[in-house]
Amino acid sequence: MKALEHEDLLQLKEEPAQKLPESVRMRLDETYFMLEDMPMAEPEKRKKRSWVRRSILIVSGAAAAFMLLIGSGFVSPVMAQALSQIPFLESVFKLAGDRGLQKASNEGMAVRTDQNVTHNGVTVTLSELIYDGSRLNLVLSRDKLPEENPTGGARDWIKRTTLGLNNIDFYVNGSLMNTGMSVKPGGSSAPHSIIVTALDSPGLHIPDEFELKLLVKLEDQPEPFEFKLPVKKADKTTVITPDEFKDLGHIQMRIVQLKITPVTTQLETEIRGDQGQVFKEISKLFPDQYKADDFIYINFDIVDDKGNLQNAIDGNGSGEKDYFRSLDSYEPFEEIPEFVMIKPYVLTPKTGEKKYIHELEFKIQVK
Repeated sequence: MKALEHEDLLQLKEEPAQKLPESVRMRLDETYFMLEDMPMAEPEKRKKRSWVRRSILIVSGAAAAFMLLIGSGFVSPVMAQALSQIPFLESVFKLAGDRGLQKASNEGMAVRTDQNVTHNGVTVTLSELIYDGSRLNLVLSRDKLPEENPTGGARDWIKRTTLGLNNIDFYVNGSLMNTGMSVKPGGSSAPHSIIVTALDSPGLHIPDEFELKLLVKLEDQPEPFEFKLPVKKADKTTVITPDEFKDLGHIQMRIVQLKITPVTTQLETEIRGDQGQVFKEISKLFPDQYKADDFIYINFDIVDDKGNLQNAIDGNGSGEKDYFRSLDSYEPFEEIPEFVMIKPYVLTPKTGEKKYIHELEFKIQVK
């Protein structure tokens, strides 16, 4: 993956991505307001930025357990010094994660890694990780934040709240993954930490167990911070692959799969046009009532059998020559439903209201 500017840092996607799902847009303001209580030197730093997604998890516990970890000899003196400067005692997943990551932390599904690498007096720690087959979440912490520029404005504020992160390369069993990535700051409870989400892009085939290598690149450090560790998928995954298409004129849509885990509900969809038709022409075939501009931005609501709307976490999309695939993540169900409704929609220009595309709705039996 190429290095990106800070404005793009929290919108990292794989190269072929062609849309920004509304599920992402709805998270922008939530992230901003979450961070609003953080101290900022200049009023203009409160500008909304183009943020994106996610979170991460693990069980850490109370202060006594934290001190036991440091004093037990389980970590090196450098590690202990780094941890002592990170002002939190609980899991960052629990403090700043979405409901799925909080659940994973509370139920012990997250893995405590506590790996640290030091370059030029700066220590980066990989402390928590979970992979549920839908998304990889991990917590990165930095003992010394980038120096603050009093006149740096919002750009400098973003740099500090994301630890000066430039990019992360993800390797699975030695192969570089073309994956999207999102970053969520730890907020006022864990200002030295971020939650990173990755390995959730369309078309990726990740084994249930693999060796993960990370090359963490910071803007102010010339050398990447390398981490290696084994990863195993969490249990209890339900995968449903409906063999059904819906038509809207010359448009066909299908549900590639619905994946349900204790941490994430993930929906993968595919849209095609007529046989041999290139993807760029497909959007022109949508009925006018669903068009906002020259490109169609379709988003999806998931509603369970009791009428509960699932909260969106994130979304990715990739377009090939003759189809477009979307991969959207949602918080987990409180309990596994009998069925779910997949409700595609577009946003009405100016008002931002949802306009559901009833012709493309799906009812998926889960049990």
